[in-house]
Amino acid sequence: MATASRPKGPKTRSGTSSVSVLLAFDAVRPWLIPGLAAAAIVVSAALASAGLVSTPVGLAIAIAGALVLLLYIGMRPLVDAEKPPRGRALGAALGIVWLFACYVPFHVRLFPGVPLLDDVQVTAGGQGLPLRIPAAGHAAIDLLLEGHLAPNPSGGAALPVHYVLTLEDGAGTRQLIDGDFKDTLATRRLGRRGTAVVHQAHTGDVRVLPNPTRQDLRVTAVTLDPPSAQPVTLTAYAHPLPGSIVLGLVVAALVAAVVAFDRLGPAPETDGALTLATAAILGTAAIFWTSNVVHPDFSSVIGSAIFGGPLGFAAGALLWWVAKRTVERSTR
Repeated sequence: MATASRPKGPKTRSGTSSVSVLLAFDAVRPWLIPGLAAAAIVVSAALASAGLVSTPVGLAIAIAGALVLLLYIGMRPLVDAEKPPRGRALGAALGIVWLFACYVPFHVRLFPGVPLLDDVQVTAGGQGLPLRIPAAGHAAIDLLLEGHLAPNPSGGAALPVHYVLTLEDGAGTRQLIDGDFKDTLATRRLGRRGTAVVHQAHTGDVRVLPNPTRQDLRVTAVTLDPPSAQPVTLTAYAHPLPGSIVLGLVVAALVAAVVAFDRLGPAPETDGALTLATAAILGTAAIFWTSNVVHPDFSSVIGSAIFGGPLGFAAGALLWWVAKRTVERSTR
């Protein structure tokens, strides 16, 4: 009479280990994406601070990580819940478009491309003038101006420098660009309670110049006060963003898609997190683009988030409040 064979010990232990691994992965799965995104932010900042990667590359990785983290928070009801494949596919498509649309404004500011004009110096005495900017075919250009403070004859703090540039477009229309390079005082925190007053030298400006004729521009005159100030260095790039009308339509389409997802999408229990996150990012991008920073760094991005993020968040909260009262939530 045959006897039933019992399972061998090693196979039982192997099956138990597999179940334990699956249970452990299921426990950490909700934290996997936000953990990786947070790690990317911290590691990229550390590498850029140590000089192992360039600041633009480190910033790009950190911004991408922050966007992935915000997207995960906004779409968590769809990710965690059991939803039909069609709903998940819709959420994935919107997520890809959202990431691309929110990241591009930062990327083109960090990596402006091949310069039309690269580190050309002009002086009040006429050196380097007239200067042609090969802007043909571009509706606008980004002009970067970098200068130096004037030395103080008495040996004190450096003196400010006021500059005026005269530009002509293809139709002979003139426009003046003026500004100041100056030293300002700011309070910086030291430790938990200490503060100190430090000097912050503002020696760079960024100007977006319209070019309605889409022809080359020319710098025909430079005035510096004091006249003995050091040369001003000019760099020009083609402005990468579309015109205000197109840009407004793109922003409106993105916001409308996000509100529709939050209010009518496959995850009806959403609390509008993606709408709020989108508005905060748009506010940050607006401040980031309008800030007068020649070479963006981590502090400029953080400052843009501090000032633009709350403004965008407030606008998003108002928009979500209106949407909840005007758009009927889906019951699917």
